[in-house]
Amino acid sequence: MMQNKGFLRVKEILAITLILVGVKLSDSTPALMAQKAQNGFWLIPLLAFICIFPSFLVLLYLLKKYQGKNIVELVESITGKWIGKCVGILLFIFAFLTLTLDSRNYIEQIKLLYFPESPTDIIFLVFIGIVFFGAKKGIEVIGFTSWILLFFIQGAFFLVLILVYEDIVIQRIFPIFGTSLPVMLTEGVKKASIFVELFFLLITYQSAKKTSMFRKGALIASIIALFELTIFYFVYTTVFDYNSIEKIQFPFHDITQYINFGEFLTNIETIFMIFWLFAAFLKFIIFIYITSWIFGEIFAIRNFEPLLLPFSFLVMMIGLLPFNSVMNELVFRETLLTIMSPFFIIFPFVLWIIAWVKGDLKQ
Repeated sequence: MMQNKGFLRVKEILAITLILVGVKLSDSTPALMAQKAQNGFWLIPLLAFICIFPSFLVLLYLLKKYQGKNIVELVESITGKWIGKCVGILLFIFAFLTLTLDSRNYIEQIKLLYFPESPTDIIFLVFIGIVFFGAKKGIEVIGFTSWILLFFIQGAFFLVLILVYEDIVIQRIFPIFGTSLPVMLTEGVKKASIFVELFFLLITYQSAKKTSMFRKGALIASIIALFELTIFYFVYTTVFDYNSIEKIQFPFHDITQYINFGEFLTNIETIFMIFWLFAAFLKFIIFIYITSWIFGEIFAIRNFEPLLLPFSFLVMMIGLLPFNSVMNELVFRETLLTIMSPFFIIFPFVLWIIAWVKGDLKQ
């Protein structure tokens, strides 16, 4: 399948970005952040966004200057072919590892919450199979589907906020900065890569009808995703205290346990599970597609559709390696976030400096 160019509009770009980044409100990311920041963890998305968003803006500026390129082509144009290839491979490794560790995270949620008696490998196989067949449809279909389902997914998340409102205890956010302000700032920098999917999405920069549409959709979605993460993490803090949140692995699903419609309609968390599954499938359909696209771009494989199957298999095999979800989350994912954050904060500015020294930005 050739790279699809010129199909996506602002709404599709917005939907893809929101699903890829915003769904972190429903996984184990808040529990990971609460390990050190405690009840102040709800501010970490804001601190992380402040750290990493200027770097994203720099890349958008460079892509605008170097017209007709995506992120891999941009790096090669600025740094040269061989350095660019090395950086591209590093970008692919980051994307692939993020995809793999996140997918194991979601498989653990599905198993522990809904199919506790089913083998992990069977659940993983079914999940990745659906993701593979969805990714084969191409970026145009993925974008259209994301836009259609976005309303239902966002509506379900918004309904959770409304129904859990009475269980919020505002006093639980104190002290505001949790353990301490220095810890909060440190965690904000270390966890800045919770927005790393924004950088991976730049491989699709030329897939929009106009590049201005991509920039507009991505920027709007980034702000909305930040708002959603902050609001939901605030709700988790005020419904559970910090002693609970750092022990609750999947706070979104736990918070749905509080929801009921009167005395007769209780235990309705299954309804929200349906929309959560839609979001999860779409997230990984998008993710495996752009990861394969990055690899194909590095090695000039224009027809990268055949890569989807082996990458799907590798994601499942490597994703099954951690012995349990605790090791996957608190060791591997924590380490990956810590490594990626300084890279994506600093490297875009390094690219900008090189481009400026070369005189390319004067054009």
